[in-house]
Amino acid sequence: MKTRIKYAALVAAFLFCCLASSQEHKPVYLFKGGVKINPGVAIDRKDLAVMPPPGKFFTQSWTFVYYTDDGGGGYIQFSILQLYTLKQIGVHHTHYTPEGKMVYRKEILSPKDMKWDEKEPRLMFGSSSWSGYYPEFRLTVPLPDLETYLTFNCLTPPWRPGQGPVHFGTPQGDWYDLIVFIPLARISGTIRVDNKERKVLGWGYADHNTQTVWFNTMVEHLYALRSFSEHWAVQFLDYHSPAEFGRQRISWLFAVKDGRMVYATDRFELEASDWTKEPRRGREYPRQVKLSVNDPEFKLEAQIKGTRLMDVLDVRDQVPGWLEPVVSRLIKQPAFIRQKAEFSWRINYQGREETVPVQGILEYTIVEKE
Repeated sequence: MKTRIKYAALVAAFLFCCLASSQEHKPVYLFKGGVKINPGVAIDRKDLAVMPPPGKFFTQSWTFVYYTDDGGGGYIQFSILQLYTLKQIGVHHTHYTPEGKMVYRKEILSPKDMKWDEKEPRLMFGSSSWSGYYPEFRLTVPLPDLETYLTFNCLTPPWRPGQGPVHFGTPQGDWYDLIVFIPLARISGTIRVDNKERKVLGWGYADHNTQTVWFNTMVEHLYALRSFSEHWAVQFLDYHSPAEFGRQRISWLFAVKDGRMVYATDRFELEASDWTKEPRRGREYPRQVKLSVNDPEFKLEAQIKGTRLMDVLDVRDQVPGWLEPVVSRLIKQPAFIRQKAEFSWRINYQGREETVPVQGILEYTIVEKE
């Protein structure tokens, strides 16, 4: 009973914060220093460290994305949530087999099951861990019926968009920050699913996210792509703040050629089309996204096509069952809709035009309305 009262109090506090905000448009203070190949601030091991919570609400996560040469892939995330006196840590792994089967496993742990070693560095959540630093990271994630052991051999140094966080409301307001500590890597290792082990090779990406801003304060909808080929990789994130913050666009894109980042920007065009409904709750998502960069230094264009719906990850699934009806009525919740993508980039760089077939994962995130 005490636990239920505690959760209910947290929900009430969350709802109060959401409803107490002004209806006037509030400013968003974007990436300081702008989005460029070298923002002028170095990244080191301390930027990946476990941070103490700077406020009543704080989340931090380390997300590893991999795409295997045989057409499989997945997301592995180590996450920490702190909400007032409640603290929860967890490991989430969404794996896609080459045949199209989705396997999702998670392990929710007590804070006492977390260990952080800043020397290596190494973060342990129970029996799962990531360790290392540029140029090599190692993942050990032995979840039930989904055991994963991967090495990320980095081809590109760590990168961040701008020189610091994006702030909401005031220059010192609640903030969101992201570091891409693996813009591009070659991966190797083993994945064991349903008692069948296979050796894998492929491509990888990883970022570290920290924020004090509520997710539904920060995002109305979001697009992200992780795309890989033998010589080129293009990654982007694009989201819009809700009406309260003027639907401000916050975005970045970078391109890597043969292991070297050659271009980064926050200026590109996106146009979504071919909308359909996902089968779980009928939420609409686009199966195609047209992207273009028109810069004399770098031109990029593609019609990104989602060839297969991989999964719909609903944040409400992480809420205790008895509390879900309350949450679904009162609080806007994000759903992450991921598709396998196969298409070709048309690239003009240094006066040379190329058509580059790529594969990857296209993600559309929508924050559901009340």
